Amino acid sequence: MMNLMYENLPESIEVCGESVPIVTDFREYIKLIDMMSDSELPAVDKQLCIIQYFKSAPGNFDEALGGLVDFVTMSKLRSDPKSDQGDSENDDSDQKALYSFSYDYPYIFSAFMRDYGINIRTIPYMHWWEFRMLFDGLSNDNEIKQRIMYRGIDLNDVKDKDERKRIMKIQREIKLPDDILTDYDIGDAFEW
Repeated sequence: MMNLMYENLPESIEVCGESVPIVTDFREYIKLIDMMSDSELPAVDKQLCIIQYFKSAPGNFDEALGGLVDFVTMSKLRSDPKSDQGDSENDDSDQKALYSFSYDYPYIFSAFMRDYGINIRTIPYMHWWEFRMLFDGLSNDNEIKQRIMYRGIDLNDVKDKDERKRIMKIQREIKLPDDILTDYDIGDAFEW
């Protein structure tokens, strides 16, 4: 497990014992997530696109792909990679996406401006991990955090009938399209 209080953000992954430099800007990984969720894009085209994330040719594409998945999901920051699956608060296969970088962009943009004074459209560079940590740390009263909270509520756990009805209405209004990937789905999407 890494400790970013004194370790640098990774700029490479290890493939067959060699360090392979990778692209690290957050925008590129949002593009990657969009590409991986595109069901009309053939797997071979996805592989060709993924190769562009390596600044030098990796010796073993399958191992490099696994390293890239670990980078995207930030698995080195977790003591138990299975304990957190990113976009979901649910376990294993019951996961559902709670946000989409594309669909929820206006709310993410405004939250970064409000909380950090960062314009994510014009900032020249931000490391993917830095972006994810700032995203996770956004104030709970931001619209994006409210949407995540409401999308994550299991209506079966809400006992009050009126409250359940109110939350159900909100969930319908802010529902994500069905093709949004969670971090768990992203890892699976890399398997051909």
